[in-house]
Amino acid sequence: MKIFEAIEEIDKLKPNLYGPNEKIKWLSRLDMKVQMEQIDTHEQEEPREAFKGYTDDDMDKQLLVGEPWDEMYIHWLSAQIDFNNREFENFNASNAMFESVYSSFRNAYNQSHMPIGTKKTYY
Repeated sequence: MKIFEAIEEIDKLKPNLYGPNEKIKWLSRLDMKVQMEQIDTHEQEEPREAFKGYTDDDMDKQLLVGEPWDEMYIHWLSAQIDFNNREFENFNASNAMFESVYSSFRNAYNQSHMPIGTKKTYY
């Protein structure tokens, strides 16, 4: 999913007054979390450059997490909108959906990538 796709989808599903720059900032925070908690803690086939966040010039960039877990970006944006609107009951529901998908992504990622510093030892 690209940044502009996530923003378009959340704006259709949950009309709001927050602009693209705010949503880009929220998406940057989430992908920084993904980078630090998952990607940087596991071995990679190719070295990745440090994630520095997105800007309004990055609307066509691909977000870090792909299908089938990319729906987490929509739940994340929904939760951020609810939180900033002080709609805490809605926030709890949106955040629970986000956490469910993010947890599923983390489990799949952990199963398919070797943690850094872990080597197989045969006796």
